[in-house]
Amino acid sequence: MKLKIIASTAIFTLLVIGLSWQGCKKDDNDGPPCTLTNPDLSYTKNIKAIIDQQCISCHVTGSGVPGIVGDYTTYEGIKSRLDNGKVLDRVVVKKDMPQGGGMSQAQRDSINCWIAAGYPK
Repeated sequence: MKLKIIASTAIFTLLVIGLSWQGCKKDDNDGPPCTLTNPDLSYTKNIKAIIDQQCISCHVTGSGVPGIVGDYTTYEGIKSRLDNGKVLDRVVVKKDMPQGGGMSQAQRDSINCWIAAGYPK
């Protein structure tokens, strides 16, 4: 009887661990839903101007700003941060970039919709 209880407890414990582990997998990095009525955005036509205005004062090679990651002067320079979800997280979700604020909600919405569309070049 004791062996049955131990085996049942072990199976239950493994099941709980397995299910809880599923909850710890990496977030899918979905931002809020796109709310723009015409979200036909591309890096070249729309987003580069926002990045140039809001981001490259720090995110540029040789900026001298400690801890800065990436050179956002080109699409290729920002792409890895788009792929890993950091731009979405910091600009759209947490809204802690750019440091010191200054980015409008409309600009954040444009970036969110552009990312949701697969960040077309």
